[in-house]
Amino acid sequence: MVSLFKQDKIGTFEYIYFFVMVIYMAQMTQTTARMVSYLGSPYFPFALPIILTIILLDRHWVKFDDKRLIRILLLFGIWVVLLFVHKTYYGSSQYSYHFFLFYSIVIAYIHVQVFGKKMLILYENIMMKLSLLALVLWGISVIYPGSAVFFQSFPKGGYGTNLFYLYTWTDPNITPTAVLNGIARNAGCSWEPGRYAAMILLALYSNLVRVGVKFKGNTSGIILLLAMASTQSTTGYIGTIILYAFFILKKFEAKYVLALFLFIIPIGYQLSKLDFMQEKILTQTDMDYELSTFYEKMDYVNKVKRSNEYVSSLSRPQSIYFEIINIQHDPLLGYGMNVGMSYFSQRISGNYVLVGGIMRIFGQFGIPLGIFLYFILFLSSARLGSEFKVRKSAFFIIMIIINISYTIFTYPIFTAFWFYGLFRKEENLLVSVTEGGEGAVEDMNEENTDCQTKE
Repeated sequence: MVSLFKQDKIGTFEYIYFFVMVIYMAQMTQTTARMVSYLGSPYFPFALPIILTIILLDRHWVKFDDKRLIRILLLFGIWVVLLFVHKTYYGSSQYSYHFFLFYSIVIAYIHVQVFGKKMLILYENIMMKLSLLALVLWGISVIYPGSAVFFQSFPKGGYGTNLFYLYTWTDPNITPTAVLNGIARNAGCSWEPGRYAAMILLALYSNLVRVGVKFKGNTSGIILLLAMASTQSTTGYIGTIILYAFFILKKFEAKYVLALFLFIIPIGYQLSKLDFMQEKILTQTDMDYELSTFYEKMDYVNKVKRSNEYVSSLSRPQSIYFEIINIQHDPLLGYGMNVGMSYFSQRISGNYVLVGGIMRIFGQFGIPLGIFLYFILFLSSARLGSEFKVRKSAFFIIMIIINISYTIFTYPIFTAFWFYGLFRKEENLLVSVTEGGEGAVEDMNEENTDCQTKE
């Protein structure tokens, strides 16, 4: 058994399983990206989470005849058929792209059925430990520049070097934005600092629903906040401010409003004065500047690069603008899971990638299905808020903030929280198998309940 926080415990295998799933969620390299990318070799990185999930299913009762799961799979199945007919998608690569949509939904269903609401607590515990490790290694790299020799001995990635999929050392020689204000950014267990900050945001939400706005004795919360500060991520900083504001401003009463003004607003103002925050806020709100910059780059790229040869990702405002154009051309069904089939990639430029997911949901799935997916997300937020007795809209807002900068819907752990309100049952309990082989039921709601273990 593994202890999480005070009364919370979980089976050893279950902990290892979820730890591996968080590593895959972080998408540090092309190897761990195999969980949500293409079918093909190498096969072990793709097979590992499947093998572990099969073992998990052998240890826990999970019924797949749930009408809600069947209806969701049927809904997306109909959408895929209509999309393929409309777009004449018949290549094997198209089947590969859309396979992972169903794959992530099924994995999400298993996670919700097995872990229930303890999934959130488990995620926080793992992220806290990964963040502590990242803070130590990041601190060494900042305080002792000579340590670069050690870090550079590990395999190179897109942003730096990969230390056993647990920490990315950001290398300014690979990516200039790895250093801001003279300090290296902390990318933690993910491929870049902003994506790592998005993962920390979800862990901070768990910490706040568990203990509230508390710093004394809240070691996990402090570690996560320090890790967030080290990312120098605009998305992370803004999301953290909004998240804490939600939990401080519980009611529109004088004391809560005063707390907001005395605590959150001054912090937000000071953060906005940072050089990298000011640069992003000023330039990315000027759409004319953003578009003129992009078109200048595109004209140059078209002269020196081949079509569909990757150059870079667009900024968030640029991506939202062109994603809206994608929606205008495919409003009902979208362009599907393969972003290369979007109007932007086909007609404007295949050399750039649109970032963010808030409008991509509509771009990929169409407006009707996109609205339905955001409705499910709101239901999940309300369900988590009800179970943890906190603001029901807090989780929804945080997921929207993350989704502005990063595509998260089809990443299994994010997908599990996205569908939590739909797949969660009242009787969900985590059935752990102790090291001695006997079944043990861990109470997730601190109540006395009964459950049967799998023989």
